[in-house]
Amino acid sequence: MTGPTGATGATGATGATGVAGPTGPTGANGADGAVGPTGPTGATGANGATGPTGAIGATGATGLTGATGPIGATGPTGANGGTGPTGAVGPTGATGATGATGPTGATGPTGTVGATGLTGATGPTGTANLNAYGGLYNATPQTLNLTIGGTTQLPLAATMPLKNVTYTPANSITATAAGVYEINYYTNVSAALGTTVTLAVRRNGTAIPQATLSRVLSVGVASIYNGSFIIALNAGDVIDMAISALLAVGITLGSGVNTTLTIKQIDA
Repeated sequence: MTGPTGATGATGATGATGVAGPTGPTGANGADGAVGPTGPTGATGANGATGPTGAIGATGATGLTGATGPIGATGPTGANGGTGPTGAVGPTGATGATGATGPTGATGPTGTVGATGLTGATGPTGTANLNAYGGLYNATPQTLNLTIGGTTQLPLAATMPLKNVTYTPANSITATAAGVYEINYYTNVSAALGTTVTLAVRRNGTAIPQATLSRVLSVGVASIYNGSFIIALNAGDVIDMAISALLAVGITLGSGVNTTLTIKQIDA
């Protein structure tokens, strides 16, 4: 029979661990003694070797979906995509207001010549024959040297057919019958100096006002003097042409026909 438990003595120093003996039979549980004070913790022993990995356990149930996180920053813009197919043509819009009139376009090409018109009525019968006519001309190139204040007769050496006129004196036409005459004249001259040159058709050596022309000529530039007029002449009137200038200058009559003078009686 077990006696009462005495007071617990002080814990002695831990001795060296002895060799484990065989496990004896489990004795009957004795009455719990009073708990003694806890002794100091011994030094931690060395880690034992890692044991083998255990088998993977069964997958647990999926947890609940967490709350949506905040929107992240916008990423950089991607490259442009290819052009999509052209869409269908939309309906025609309403007609807009008429714009301002544009400028006139260039003149178009000349159209084709129209059909010839009807022939007009026959005019009155003209004079069957002229009572008097004649003409002179010059086709010889030459230079005339003009003096200041003087006049020079134009040469008219070549003759045309004549009737009731004469070609005397030289370079002139003399009417032998009084009447109304149409006179035509022409000359083409150029000057060696720039100056004013005057051409006059003369009657009996006097310039006829309606047949006197003055022009400023440029050096070496040809100028044409020509005209037509009607005048009453007496029998024996002499018609010729003369030229003058403000400066002493050479006047050149060019090649080809350069001077003509014609008269014809149109009324007695």
